[in-house]
Amino acid sequence: MGESLWKILAFLLCAILLFIIPLTTMLNRQDDVAYNMVLTECNRFVDMCRDTGYITPSSYLEFVSRINATGNTYKIKLLHIKRSVNPIYEDKNGVLVFTGQYGINHVTQPEYLIMDTLFPSDKTLSTLDISRRYNMTMGDLLFVEVQNNGKTMATALRDMLLFSDTKAPEIFVRSGGMVRNEAY
Repeated sequence: MGESLWKILAFLLCAILLFIIPLTTMLNRQDDVAYNMVLTECNRFVDMCRDTGYITPSSYLEFVSRINATGNTYKIKLLHIKRSVNPIYEDKNGVLVFTGQYGINHVTQPEYLIMDTLFPSDKTLSTLDISRRYNMTMGDLLFVEVQNNGKTMATALRDMLLFSDTKAPEIFVRSGGMVRNEAY
């Protein structure tokens, strides 16, 4: 009886070593490839938008289709921070006098304004229509955050083997910076 128990245990150990570990390694590599692809596409999209000073519906949809080619679904957040420089005046005896200083204000634009501009409720507008272009000015900040919605195959297999439930996204990418040009 004890000998057959050892044979069953040896068979399970061989199954783990021959099938599950290589499968886990392969799925982890697939996640690494997906991460690198999302990072590259995110940087490409953000750099293009920062160089032109605007976001078009076609560029956004191309970005989404390129990252969805990894086989995962993603949640994308766009953040646009408008920058304005205002001179600072002082009130001296009822007369405003320029102090020689400037105040810099940053106003965060909500994501729904960007998406409403790119994809308005009026379906008759062409994707090439200028009114569907979200314009930014030089000095503004644009950030894109991408994270996977569900579990990747590697995370699902790891959770199954370890009897755990991973909540953190496996693929999480942030990219962005200052708008460098206005080409509109």
